[in-house]
Amino acid sequence: MSLLGRFISRRFTGTSASALTKRKRFYKIVDVISEETQGKKLYKVTLDGRMLKTQGGNVLQIESEPLALAIAEEWASQEQQLHMGHMRLTGLAFTAQDNPLHLTRESITAKILEYLHGDTVLFWNSESEKLSRYQEQYWKPVIDTANEGLGTSLKPCTNLFETDVVSPSDARIVEKWLMSHNFWALTGMQYAVESVKSVLLPYSVVTFKLQAEDAVHRAMLEQKSQAETWGSVEWAHGVEEEELTTRLAAAALFVYFNSNAVTKKTL
Repeated sequence: MSLLGRFISRRFTGTSASALTKRKRFYKIVDVISEETQGKKLYKVTLDGRMLKTQGGNVLQIESEPLALAIAEEWASQEQQLHMGHMRLTGLAFTAQDNPLHLTRESITAKILEYLHGDTVLFWNSESEKLSRYQEQYWKPVIDTANEGLGTSLKPCTNLFETDVVSPSDARIVEKWLMSHNFWALTGMQYAVESVKSVLLPYSVVTFKLQAEDAVHRAMLEQKSQAETWGSVEWAHGVEEEELTTRLAAAALFVYFNSNAVTKKTL
């Protein structure tokens, strides 16, 4: 099965949700309809024939057919109660359409670039021999993937106080790549980046070089190394890892679907 297939088959539900956010399921049939608006085909999700609306009260209008189908599946998979916090794609779509913070492609890109300058995989720990080995094994390939795919010259740094880890030319290259995406895709990318405190890890996921699970493993490398040495509460660690994997996988799909608006048989 392809990486995309594994993304699609993965459930996008989190591990827990507050009872205060739950509502009883009030619909039976979930469907997707399409409409032509000013020469553009838009997709809408319906619940018993009624249009799904965002938290801002707007009818959700989606340019990507596969995204509309995936959001419809989130609603169809709900059982007796609605777990709104678990419907990641729905939440991202609501945020992208309502845009409550009045963001632009430029402002989202600038925010993502802030994470690049403090990217998790660019700052290596030279004091722990074990962690250094892990970083060489798991982080270096991520840096290499970005350099090969983007044409950058990114290198790891062992000085936590270094302020010029990413050169201006490399930052411009990453900025250009980010700006090649539309607003909705950038909304998903920002969610991914903020989840794992890295730009390079989500880059590897959205370009299908890493699975979300593998990227999260790399994002939590330091915690895992410390747990091997000092021990940890295993169940709590597992919950955090599952939560991050869920977020990153959903964000990667959101980016992909908003960059590829038409369904294909190979999906």
